[in-house]
Amino acid sequence: MSRLWNVLKRLARSAGAGAFATLADLGVLAFLTSGVRLGPRVASIPAFTTGAIVMYFGQKYFAFGERGKIRRAQVVLFAVVQFVGLALNAALFESVMRFIPSTRPFYLPVRLVTTNLVWLAYSFPVWHLVFRDRASSDDRR
Repeated sequence: MSRLWNVLKRLARSAGAGAFATLADLGVLAFLTSGVRLGPRVASIPAFTTGAIVMYFGQKYFAFGERGKIRRAQVVLFAVVQFVGLALNAALFESVMRFIPSTRPFYLPVRLVTTNLVWLAYSFPVWHLVFRDRASSDDRR
């Protein structure tokens, strides 16, 4: 029961870190498109990058409670997980939009649902490998 409780607490912290990363991403996107007048496609690159950096630090320090120094291998592995997650998000969103046409007017809620499904089914479990040291020690308690 203790192990389940640790995972549920980590899941809640991970969701909080993800929400903060999303706000950072959207904030940079809004600033660059409205304030700097960059096009949304161009502005989305630094916005996404900002969100990914905030996500890394949020997952490392807040969700998984890892206090060790930043290791290059961990950053690379996290980046790989993020890029695969991005591909999965795009594929799932596109599949829903294409194969369930009635959802097209509801693209924002569909995007939220598909993104959260990828986070829950892929990103969060795989991040346990990225941040394995702290996650393993929490689960043994």
